[in-house]
Amino acid sequence: MNRIFIIVVFLFIKISCFPQHAIDSAYLKVTYLEDFVMNAENLSKKSNDELVLNIGEYSSEFYSLREDRVMQIRDSVLAAGGTGFQAYDAYADLPRSRQKFRLYKNLYSDNKLIYIDEVDANLYYKYNETIEKPVWTFLQEKKEIQGYACQKAKTKFKGREWAAWFTTEIPVSDGPWKLCGLPGLILDAVDSDSLYHFYCVGVNKLSKKKPIKILKTKYVACDKKEFYSAMKQMYEQPLEFFKRFGATVGKVTDANGRPVKLPVRKYVDLEVLESAKK
Repeated sequence: MNRIFIIVVFLFIKISCFPQHAIDSAYLKVTYLEDFVMNAENLSKKSNDELVLNIGEYSSEFYSLREDRVMQIRDSVLAAGGTGFQAYDAYADLPRSRQKFRLYKNLYSDNKLIYIDEVDANLYYKYNETIEKPVWTFLQEKKEIQGYACQKAKTKFKGREWAAWFTTEIPVSDGPWKLCGLPGLILDAVDSDSLYHFYCVGVNKLSKKKPIKILKTKYVACDKKEFYSAMKQMYEQPLEFFKRFGATVGKVTDANGRPVKLPVRKYVDLEVLESAKK
C-alpha cells in the first residue's frame, strides 16, 4: 500500500485544551450503518460507515465506530513509545470511513451541542451551538425496524430535506447526527438527494452504564462557519489550508520519495450552510 507523506511544520496554532470528564452515563447504545457521499465531484460513489449513538439520562454522543477504533489503536501505540508510522501500520488494514467527528447533545439541561472534528492529523476543531429542533410533519406510513413499530415523518433541516422513521417505544427525542425533536428515537433517516442514509442495525440496553466523556484533546476553538470554511479548504486546497497557520510546507512525496499531486475533491457535508448556497 503506497503512503503519501506531507511534510508540514506548524509554526503556531492557537489551541485550547478540552478536559476529559464524564458528563453522563449511557444506558442505551444504538448502532447505525450509514451510506454517504464524501466527494461532491462524484455523487454516484458512496462510502459507508458504522456509527454509534450512546444515550444517557440527559445527554448523548454520536461518533464513527470505525474511526474510534483507529483512534484507540493510534493512541495506544503512541503511548507505548511507538512512532506515527508504527501506529499507521497497526490500523492500516482496518475499515475506515474518514468521518472523524464526535457530536455531543446535552438533551435535557442547557440545550447545547458540542461538535469536534479532526480536520487533519491531530488537528481538531471544535464549536458549540444551541440545539435546533426540526419542525416535523407526521405521515401515516408505518413499518417495523429492528422489532420496533415506527412511524414516518419529514422535515427541512440544516439545508436538506429529510425523511425519518421513529419509534415511540423508545421515548427518547434523539437520533443520528443533529436529527432530533420527535416523540421517539429515530431509527432511520435519509435526505431527499440520498447523499446520506442512516439505518439502525442494533439497539442495546447496557448492563453496565458507559461513561460519556468529551474527547480529551487540543482543539482550535471556532464558530460553525469557520469550521466549515476550514474543512472546505482542507479538501479542496490542502496546501493553502496549512499555510493559514503559518506552516512551512515541504514537498509532497510518495513512499519512494517521488513528487505526487494531491487529489482534488469537492467538499460535501451533512449540513448546508446558507453562505454555501450563494
